[in-house]
Amino acid sequence: MRRLAVCFSGLACLVCTAHSVPPARIVSLAPNLTAMVIELGAGESLAAVTPFCTAPENVPRIRGGMQPEAETVLALEPDLVLASPITPAPTLRQFHDLGIRTEVVATGSLAEIRAAMDRLAAVCQVTPRQAPPVRKERPSKSAALLFGADTGYSAGCGTHAHEILESAGLRNIAAEASGPWPQLSEEFLLAADPEIIIVADYGKSNKEQLLEFLRDHPLRKHLAAVRAGRVVIFPAQAFSIPGPAALEAGDKLRAEVEKL
Repeated sequence: MRRLAVCFSGLACLVCTAHSVPPARIVSLAPNLTAMVIELGAGESLAAVTPFCTAPENVPRIRGGMQPEAETVLALEPDLVLASPITPAPTLRQFHDLGIRTEVVATGSLAEIRAAMDRLAAVCQVTPRQAPPVRKERPSKSAALLFGADTGYSAGCGTHAHEILESAGLRNIAAEASGPWPQLSEEFLLAADPEIIIVADYGKSNKEQLLEFLRDHPLRKHLAAVRAGRVVIFPAQAFSIPGPAALEAGDKLRAEVEKL
C-alpha cells in the first residue's frame, strides 16, 4: 500500500512527510524538477520523465507529457511523483485516489528554486547543493532580454528570469511592460534603447552572426547596444527553466557583461 502525500500549496514546497528510505522510482512531470533530481545526483532514481525533459535516453518518456493520465503514471509503479503547479487539479486528485505519493513543487522565484532544491535533497536523502547567494544591487546598466534575436519575447516582473537580470546588476527594461512574459514591440525597444541586449540562445548562434543580423535589421540597427556591439549570448535554459542553472546564472551573466 503506497503512503499518500499530496501537497496543493502554492509556495515552493514539498510535503514534509517522513519516509525511512529514499524514493527509488521517481516520475517527474516537469523539466525543472527533472533537472533538480539529476543535479542532486539522484538521477538513477528517475523512472520516467516528460518528453520535454533533459535526461538520459534510457529513462522512459511519459505519454501525455506534463499532463499525463493518472493511469499512465500508475503503470510506472512510482513511489514518488514530482508535479508542478500546472499539473491539472483533476490529475492530482486522481493520484490521490490511486494512492500515489505526489509532491507539488512551485518554483516561481530564485528563492523558491533554492528552497525546492533543499527540500528535494531531503526527500531523496542526498547532500544539499550549495548555491551562491542571490545578489540584489543597484542596477548599473539597462538591459533587454530577448528570447531570440529576431523576436520581442522577454521576461518581466514576477519571473525568475527578471531576478537573474537584477542579480547581474542590470535594469530590466521589460519590467515596464505589462505581464510577466511580455512581447516587446519595436517601438518599445527603440524608446527604451537598452545599453545591453541579452539574447537567450538555444545553442545555434554565435555573436558575429547575431550582430550581423541585428545591424541589418531595419529598426534594431539603431539601438545603442547594437551600434556598440554590447550583445551577450546566454544559455536560454537559465531563463526559461526555473531549475538549478538559474541559481548560478546571475553571477555568470555578470561576468559576461563585464567583458563587453
